[in-house]
Amino acid sequence: MNAAHLISAARDALTTRYAHERTASTLTITTTHDPASHILTYDCENVVVRHEDGTLAYIDLTNTEFAEDLDAHAEDRLAASGSLHPLTLRLGPGPVAQSAAELNVRTRLFILSVHARAAAHCPGLGGNQVLELANLAFEANDLARHDNTLPLPRIESQAHQAAAHELPFPREASAAFLTQTARLAVRTMSHNMQPCPLAIELPAGHFGDTPAWLAYQAVARYRDGATSREPRYNTPALRAVLKAIAALQTPAAGDWLRLYLTCPPANPTGRILDRDPIPESAPVHDAMPGAIITGEQVRRIADLLDANEYVVQLRTAGTWRLPHHDEPGTLTRRQVAATLRRARDRSRPGAIRFSRDTDGTVYVSDTAQAARYLPTTLIPDHRDGHCPGCHAPYATIGEGPCDLAA
Repeated sequence: MNAAHLISAARDALTTRYAHERTASTLTITTTHDPASHILTYDCENVVVRHEDGTLAYIDLTNTEFAEDLDAHAEDRLAASGSLHPLTLRLGPGPVAQSAAELNVRTRLFILSVHARAAAHCPGLGGNQVLELANLAFEANDLARHDNTLPLPRIESQAHQAAAHELPFPREASAAFLTQTARLAVRTMSHNMQPCPLAIELPAGHFGDTPAWLAYQAVARYRDGATSREPRYNTPALRAVLKAIAALQTPAAGDWLRLYLTCPPANPTGRILDRDPIPESAPVHDAMPGAIITGEQVRRIADLLDANEYVVQLRTAGTWRLPHHDEPGTLTRRQVAATLRRARDRSRPGAIRFSRDTDGTVYVSDTAQAARYLPTTLIPDHRDGHCPGCHAPYATIGEGPCDLAA
Protein backbone atom coordinates (compact mmCIF):
# COMPACT_ATOMS: atom_id res chain seq x y z
CA MET A 1 0.00 0.00 0.00
CA ASN A 2 1.80 3.15 -1.14
CA ALA A 3 1.58 6.57 0.49
CA ALA A 4 -0.23 8.17 -2.47
CA HIS A 5 -3.11 5.69 -2.13
CA LEU A 6 -3.34 6.24 1.63
CA ILE A 7 -3.31 10.02 1.17
CA SER A 8 -6.14 9.81 -1.36
CA ALA A 9 -8.16 7.55 0.95
CA ALA A 10 -7.54 9.91 3.90
CA ARG A 11 -8.79 12.89 1.93
CA ASP A 12 -11.92 10.98 0.93
CA ALA A 13 -12.55 9.99 4.56
CA LEU A 14 -12.14 13.58 5.77
CA THR A 15 -14.44 14.89 3.03
CA THR A 16 -17.12 12.35 3.92
CA ARG A 17 -16.97 12.47 7.70
CA TYR A 18 -15.65 15.96 8.41
CA ALA A 19 -16.94 18.03 5.51
CA HIS A 20 -16.90 21.23 7.58
CA GLU A 21 -13.52 20.60 9.22
CA ARG A 22 -10.76 23.10 8.52
CA THR A 23 -8.33 22.05 5.77
CA ALA A 24 -5.93 19.42 7.07
CA SER A 25 -2.19 19.67 6.49
CA THR A 26 -1.08 16.32 7.99
CA LEU A 27 -2.53 13.26 9.68
CA THR A 28 -0.58 11.25 12.26
CA ILE A 29 -1.79 7.74 13.02
CA THR A 30 -0.24 6.06 16.05
CA THR A 31 -0.14 2.33 16.78
CA THR A 32 -2.10 0.21 19.23
CA HIS A 33 -2.80 -3.45 19.96
CA ASP A 34 -6.06 -4.78 18.58
CA PRO A 35 -8.07 -5.88 21.66
CA ALA A 36 -9.43 -8.96 19.87
CA SER A 37 -6.36 -10.31 18.09
CA HIS A 38 -3.71 -8.58 20.27
CA ILE A 39 -1.86 -7.76 17.03
CA LEU A 40 -0.19 -4.39 16.60
CA THR A 41 -2.21 -2.16 14.26
CA TYR A 42 -3.01 1.52 13.61
CA ASP A 43 -5.24 3.48 15.98
CA CYS A 44 -7.87 5.02 13.68
CA GLU A 45 -9.98 6.19 16.62
CA ASN A 46 -7.48 8.86 17.73
CA VAL A 47 -5.97 10.32 14.57
CA VAL A 48 -4.02 13.56 15.07
CA VAL A 49 -4.82 16.15 12.42
CA ARG A 50 -2.79 19.30 11.95
CA HIS A 51 -4.71 22.05 10.20
CA GLU A 52 -3.34 24.64 7.82
CA ASP A 53 -3.53 27.23 10.59
CA GLY A 54 -1.18 25.09 12.70
CA THR A 55 -3.77 23.90 15.23
CA LEU A 56 -4.03 20.24 16.29
CA ALA A 57 -7.10 18.09 16.89
CA TYR A 58 -8.02 14.42 17.40
CA ILE A 59 -10.54 12.83 15.03
CA ASP A 60 -12.11 9.38 14.64
CA LEU A 61 -11.72 7.70 11.24
CA THR A 62 -12.84 4.20 12.19
CA ASN A 63 -15.27 2.38 9.87
CA THR A 64 -13.96 4.14 6.76
CA GLU A 65 -12.20 2.82 3.68
CA PHE A 66 -9.14 4.66 4.94
CA ALA A 67 -9.21 2.57 8.12
CA GLU A 68 -9.45 -0.61 6.04
CA ASP A 69 -6.50 0.52 3.92
CA LEU A 70 -4.49 1.21 7.08
CA ASP A 71 -5.22 -2.30 8.34
CA ALA A 72 -3.91 -3.73 5.07
CA HIS A 73 -0.87 -1.45 5.24
CA ALA A 74 -0.17 -2.58 8.82
CA GLU A 75 -0.32 -6.23 7.76
CA ASP A 76 2.09 -5.53 4.91
CA ARG A 77 4.57 -3.72 7.20
CA LEU A 78 4.42 -6.44 9.85
CA ALA A 79 4.95 -9.17 7.26
CA ALA A 80 7.86 -7.30 5.67
CA SER A 81 9.74 -6.06 8.74
CA GLY A 82 8.07 -7.49 11.81
CA SER A 83 7.52 -3.99 13.21
CA LEU A 84 5.01 -1.18 12.88
CA HIS A 85 5.71 2.50 13.50
CA PRO A 86 3.41 5.54 13.61
CA LEU A 87 2.56 7.02 10.23
CA THR A 88 2.28 10.69 9.25
CA LEU A 89 0.68 11.57 5.90
CA ARG A 90 0.92 14.95 4.22
CA LEU A 91 -2.43 16.02 2.77
CA GLY A 92 -1.46 19.55 1.79
CA PRO A 93 0.95 22.43 2.49
CA GLY A 94 1.67 23.46 6.03
CA PRO A 95 0.58 26.80 7.46
CA VAL A 96 0.99 29.60 4.92
CA ALA A 97 2.67 31.89 7.43
CA GLN A 98 4.90 29.87 9.74
CA SER A 99 4.88 31.36 13.21
CA ALA A 100 7.97 31.34 15.36
CA ALA A 101 8.38 28.55 17.89
CA GLU A 102 9.10 29.38 21.52
CA LEU A 103 12.34 27.70 22.53
CA ASN A 104 13.19 26.11 25.85
CA VAL A 105 16.47 26.94 27.56
CA ARG A 106 18.24 23.77 26.44
CA THR A 107 17.40 24.36 22.79
CA ARG A 108 18.57 27.97 23.08
CA LEU A 109 21.89 26.80 24.53
CA PHE A 110 22.30 24.19 21.80
CA ILE A 111 21.63 26.85 19.16
CA LEU A 112 24.24 29.09 20.74
CA SER A 113 26.76 26.23 20.77
CA VAL A 114 26.14 25.54 17.06
CA HIS A 115 26.63 29.16 16.04
CA ALA A 116 29.66 29.63 18.29
CA ARG A 117 31.33 26.51 16.88
CA ALA A 118 30.58 27.61 13.32
CA ALA A 119 31.95 31.10 14.05
CA ALA A 120 35.17 29.57 15.41
CA HIS A 121 35.75 28.01 11.97
CA CYS A 122 35.52 31.34 10.16
CA PRO A 123 38.80 32.39 8.48
CA GLY A 124 40.77 35.42 9.62
CA LEU A 125 40.22 35.03 13.36
CA GLY A 126 43.05 35.39 15.85
CA GLY A 127 44.02 32.55 18.14
CA ASN A 128 42.36 34.12 21.17
CA GLN A 129 39.09 34.71 19.26
CA VAL A 130 38.98 31.10 18.12
CA LEU A 131 39.65 29.91 21.67
CA GLU A 132 36.92 32.15 23.13
CA LEU A 133 34.34 30.94 20.61
CA ALA A 134 35.33 27.29 21.02
CA ASN A 135 35.07 27.59 24.81
CA LEU A 136 31.67 29.27 24.53
CA ALA A 137 30.47 26.48 22.23
CA PHE A 138 31.72 23.81 24.64
CA GLU A 139 30.23 25.47 27.73
CA ALA A 140 26.83 26.08 26.12
CA ASN A 141 26.68 22.52 24.79
CA ASP A 142 27.79 21.03 28.10
CA LEU A 143 25.26 23.11 30.02
CA ALA A 144 22.44 22.10 27.66
CA ARG A 145 23.32 18.42 28.14
CA HIS A 146 23.00 18.81 31.91
CA ASP A 147 21.05 16.04 33.62
CA ASN A 148 17.37 16.54 32.68
CA THR A 149 16.31 15.75 36.25
CA LEU A 150 18.17 18.78 37.58
CA PRO A 151 17.33 22.46 37.02
CA LEU A 152 19.59 24.33 34.66
CA PRO A 153 21.90 26.92 36.24
CA ARG A 154 21.35 30.58 35.47
CA ILE A 155 22.34 31.48 31.93
CA GLU A 156 23.04 35.21 32.13
CA SER A 157 26.73 34.55 31.45
CA GLN A 158 25.95 32.78 28.16
CA ALA A 159 23.54 35.55 27.17
CA HIS A 160 26.23 38.20 27.76
CA GLN A 161 28.84 36.21 25.83
CA ALA A 162 26.43 35.66 22.94
CA ALA A 163 25.77 39.40 22.78
CA ALA A 164 29.48 40.19 22.95
CA HIS A 165 30.21 37.91 19.98
CA GLU A 166 27.00 38.93 18.15
CA LEU A 167 25.74 35.34 18.20
CA PRO A 168 22.06 34.36 18.34
CA PHE A 169 20.52 33.30 21.62
CA PRO A 170 16.84 33.59 20.72
CA ARG A 171 13.81 32.97 22.89
CA GLU A 172 11.83 31.99 19.79
CA ALA A 173 12.80 31.11 16.22
CA SER A 174 11.29 30.61 12.78
CA ALA A 175 11.62 27.44 10.71
CA ALA A 176 13.99 29.25 8.32
CA PHE A 177 16.35 30.25 11.14
CA LEU A 178 16.26 26.78 12.67
CA THR A 179 16.96 25.15 9.31
CA GLN A 180 19.92 27.45 8.79
CA THR A 181 21.16 26.52 12.27
CA ALA A 182 20.89 22.81 11.42
CA ARG A 183 22.79 23.50 8.21
CA LEU A 184 25.58 25.24 10.17
CA ALA A 185 25.72 22.28 12.54
CA VAL A 186 26.22 19.65 9.84
CA ARG A 187 28.62 21.88 7.90
CA THR A 188 30.83 22.29 10.95
CA MET A 189 30.73 18.56 11.71
CA SER A 190 31.73 17.86 8.10
CA HIS A 191 34.70 20.25 7.91
CA ASN A 192 37.32 17.48 7.98
CA MET A 193 35.56 15.01 5.68
CA GLN A 194 37.26 14.13 2.40
CA PRO A 195 35.55 14.36 0.05
CA CYS A 196 33.20 16.86 1.62
CA PRO A 197 29.50 16.00 1.14
CA LEU A 198 27.25 18.18 -0.95
CA ALA A 199 24.36 17.76 1.48
CA ILE A 200 23.20 15.87 4.54
CA GLU A 201 19.75 14.34 4.13
CA LEU A 202 17.51 13.40 7.05
CA PRO A 203 14.42 11.21 6.59
CA ALA A 204 11.08 11.84 8.27
CA GLY A 205 10.08 9.43 10.99
CA HIS A 206 8.88 9.43 14.59
CA PHE A 207 10.26 9.63 18.11
CA GLY A 208 7.64 7.73 20.01
CA ASP A 209 4.38 9.02 18.52
CA THR A 210 5.79 12.43 17.54
CA PRO A 211 6.77 13.20 13.91
CA ALA A 212 10.48 13.96 13.73
CA TRP A 213 13.54 14.30 11.51
CA LEU A 214 15.79 11.33 12.21
CA ALA A 215 19.40 12.39 12.78
CA TYR A 216 20.47 8.83 13.50
CA GLN A 217 19.52 7.90 9.92
CA ALA A 218 21.42 10.81 8.33
CA VAL A 219 22.72 10.22 4.81
CA ALA A 220 25.64 12.12 3.28
CA ARG A 221 25.17 12.86 -0.41
CA TYR A 222 28.23 13.64 -2.54
CA ARG A 223 28.59 15.59 -5.76
CA ASP A 224 29.02 12.43 -7.85
CA GLY A 225 25.67 11.12 -6.59
CA ALA A 226 27.15 8.62 -4.12
CA THR A 227 25.63 8.36 -0.63
CA SER A 228 26.68 6.95 2.73
CA ARG A 229 25.19 6.63 6.19
CA GLU A 230 26.87 8.99 8.65
CA PRO A 231 26.39 8.46 12.40
CA ARG A 232 28.46 11.54 13.29
CA TYR A 233 25.43 13.82 12.85
CA ASN A 234 23.37 12.15 15.58
CA THR A 235 24.23 14.74 18.24
CA PRO A 236 22.07 16.21 21.04
CA ALA A 237 22.46 19.72 19.58
CA LEU A 238 21.27 18.79 16.11
CA ARG A 239 18.45 16.65 17.50
CA ALA A 240 17.21 19.59 19.57
CA VAL A 241 17.20 21.90 16.55
CA LEU A 242 15.47 19.28 14.39
CA LYS A 243 12.81 18.83 17.07
CA ALA A 244 12.07 22.56 16.96
CA ILE A 245 11.85 22.49 13.15
CA ALA A 246 9.43 19.55 13.28
CA ALA A 247 7.22 21.47 15.71
CA LEU A 248 6.75 24.13 13.02
CA GLN A 249 6.80 21.98 9.89
CA THR A 250 5.45 18.48 10.46
CA PRO A 251 7.60 15.80 8.76
CA ALA A 252 5.49 13.28 6.83
CA ALA A 253 6.07 9.91 5.19
CA GLY A 254 8.50 10.22 2.29
CA ASP A 255 9.79 13.68 3.30
CA TRP A 256 13.50 14.43 3.48
CA LEU A 257 15.17 17.42 5.08
CA ARG A 258 18.15 18.33 2.88
CA LEU A 259 20.83 20.42 4.55
CA TYR A 260 23.26 21.69 1.93
CA LEU A 261 26.78 22.37 3.16
CA THR A 262 27.15 25.07 0.52
CA CYS A 263 24.69 26.39 -2.05
CA PRO A 264 22.62 23.53 -3.54
CA PRO A 265 23.87 23.40 -7.15
CA ALA A 266 22.44 20.78 -9.46
CA ASN A 267 25.18 21.42 -12.04
CA PRO A 268 28.55 23.20 -12.15
CA THR A 269 27.13 26.71 -12.69
CA GLY A 270 25.51 26.83 -9.27
CA ARG A 271 22.94 29.41 -10.46
CA ILE A 272 19.50 29.29 -8.87
CA LEU A 273 17.95 28.88 -12.33
CA ASP A 274 20.07 25.75 -12.89
CA ARG A 275 19.33 24.01 -9.61
CA ASP A 276 17.16 20.98 -10.14
CA PRO A 277 15.77 18.88 -7.28
CA ILE A 278 14.13 16.48 -9.74
CA PRO A 279 16.15 13.22 -9.92
CA GLU A 280 17.70 12.47 -13.30
CA SER A 281 15.23 10.87 -15.74
CA ALA A 282 12.38 11.14 -13.20
CA PRO A 283 9.13 12.81 -14.34
CA VAL A 284 8.32 16.06 -12.58
CA HIS A 285 4.77 14.83 -12.02
CA ASP A 286 6.03 12.04 -9.77
CA ALA A 287 9.08 13.67 -8.17
CA MET A 288 8.14 17.31 -7.61
CA PRO A 289 9.63 18.53 -4.31
CA GLY A 290 7.98 20.16 -1.34
CA ALA A 291 4.42 19.99 -0.07
CA ILE A 292 1.65 18.95 -2.44
CA ILE A 293 -0.95 21.63 -3.17
CA THR A 294 -4.43 20.17 -3.53
CA GLY A 295 -6.79 21.13 -6.33
CA GLU A 296 -9.06 22.80 -3.79
CA GLN A 297 -6.15 24.89 -2.51
CA VAL A 298 -5.34 26.01 -6.05
CA ARG A 299 -8.65 27.87 -6.01
CA ARG A 300 -7.08 30.23 -3.47
CA ILE A 301 -3.50 29.72 -4.56
CA ALA A 302 -2.67 33.40 -4.10
CA ASP A 303 -2.68 32.77 -0.33
CA LEU A 304 0.23 30.33 -0.80
CA LEU A 305 2.34 32.65 -2.96
CA ASP A 306 4.70 34.66 -0.79
CA ALA A 307 6.63 36.64 -3.43
CA ASN A 308 5.41 39.59 -5.50
CA GLU A 309 7.06 38.34 -8.72
CA TYR A 310 8.11 34.97 -10.09
CA VAL A 311 10.40 33.74 -12.87
CA VAL A 312 8.82 30.96 -14.91
CA GLN A 313 10.78 27.99 -16.28
CA LEU A 314 9.47 25.21 -18.53
CA ARG A 315 10.63 21.59 -18.47
CA THR A 316 12.26 20.60 -21.76
CA ALA A 317 14.31 17.46 -22.41
CA GLY A 318 14.91 16.91 -18.69
CA THR A 319 16.10 20.47 -17.94
CA TRP A 320 14.49 23.72 -16.87
CA ARG A 321 14.50 26.44 -19.55
CA LEU A 322 13.30 30.01 -19.66
CA PRO A 323 10.64 30.97 -22.21
CA HIS A 324 11.73 32.64 -25.45
CA HIS A 325 12.55 36.32 -25.16
CA ASP A 326 9.29 37.34 -26.83
CA GLU A 327 7.29 35.53 -24.12
CA PRO A 328 6.88 36.74 -20.53
CA GLY A 329 9.60 35.26 -18.33
CA THR A 330 8.62 37.15 -15.18
CA LEU A 331 5.07 37.09 -13.84
CA THR A 332 3.39 38.88 -10.98
CA ARG A 333 1.87 37.00 -8.07
CA ARG A 334 -1.59 37.60 -9.51
CA GLN A 335 -0.55 36.31 -12.95
CA VAL A 336 0.96 33.13 -11.48
CA ALA A 337 -2.20 32.50 -9.47
CA ALA A 338 -4.37 32.93 -12.56
CA THR A 339 -2.10 30.65 -14.63
CA LEU A 340 -2.23 27.87 -12.05
CA ARG A 341 -6.00 28.10 -11.70
CA ARG A 342 -6.42 27.88 -15.48
CA ALA A 343 -4.13 24.84 -15.58
CA ARG A 344 -6.26 23.12 -12.95
CA ASP A 345 -9.52 23.99 -14.72
CA ARG A 346 -8.28 22.64 -18.06
CA SER A 347 -7.05 19.32 -16.72
CA ARG A 348 -8.84 16.15 -15.74
CA PRO A 349 -9.21 15.70 -11.96
CA GLY A 350 -6.14 13.94 -10.63
CA ALA A 351 -4.16 14.37 -13.85
CA ILE A 352 -2.35 17.52 -12.75
CA ARG A 353 -0.24 18.02 -9.63
CA PHE A 354 1.04 21.11 -7.85
CA SER A 355 3.61 21.52 -5.07
CA ARG A 356 5.40 24.27 -3.18
CA ASP A 357 9.02 23.73 -2.18
CA THR A 358 10.54 25.07 1.03
CA ASP A 359 12.12 28.03 -0.80
CA GLY A 360 8.73 29.13 -2.18
CA THR A 361 9.17 27.68 -5.68
CA VAL A 362 5.90 26.33 -7.09
CA TYR A 363 5.89 23.28 -9.39
CA VAL A 364 3.09 22.13 -11.70
CA SER A 365 2.90 19.13 -14.03
CA ASP A 366 0.21 17.19 -15.91
CA THR A 367 2.65 14.42 -17.03
CA ALA A 368 2.82 15.84 -20.58
CA GLN A 369 4.42 19.14 -19.58
CA ALA A 370 5.75 20.86 -16.48
CA ALA A 371 6.65 24.32 -15.25
CA ARG A 372 7.98 25.93 -12.11
CA TYR A 373 7.72 29.45 -10.71
CA LEU A 374 10.71 30.74 -8.73
CA PRO A 375 10.38 33.81 -6.47
CA THR A 376 12.53 36.61 -7.87
CA THR A 377 13.86 37.09 -4.33
CA LEU A 378 15.89 33.88 -4.87
CA ILE A 379 17.73 35.48 -7.82
CA PRO A 380 20.17 38.08 -6.46
CA ASP A 381 20.89 39.71 -9.83
CA HIS A 382 17.30 39.82 -11.08
CA ARG A 383 16.31 43.12 -12.70
CA ASP A 384 12.88 44.17 -13.92
CA GLY A 385 12.63 44.26 -17.71
CA HIS A 386 15.70 42.04 -18.15
CA CYS A 387 15.98 38.37 -19.04
CA PRO A 388 16.85 36.48 -15.83
CA GLY A 389 19.09 34.15 -17.87
CA CYS A 390 21.33 36.40 -19.96
CA HIS A 391 20.41 39.64 -18.10
CA ALA A 392 19.92 41.53 -21.38
CA PRO A 393 16.99 44.00 -21.54
CA TYR A 394 13.93 42.60 -23.30
CA ALA A 395 13.58 45.85 -25.18
CA THR A 396 16.78 45.23 -27.18
CA ILE A 397 17.15 41.44 -27.55
CA GLY A 398 14.13 40.66 -29.71
CA GLU A 399 12.79 37.14 -30.11
CA GLY A 400 14.29 33.67 -29.77
CA PRO A 401 15.55 31.51 -26.92
CA CYS A 402 17.94 32.66 -24.24
CA ASP A 403 21.41 31.22 -24.76
CA LEU A 404 21.76 30.85 -20.98
CA ALA A 405 18.23 29.59 -20.35
CA ALA A 406 19.26 26.09 -19.34
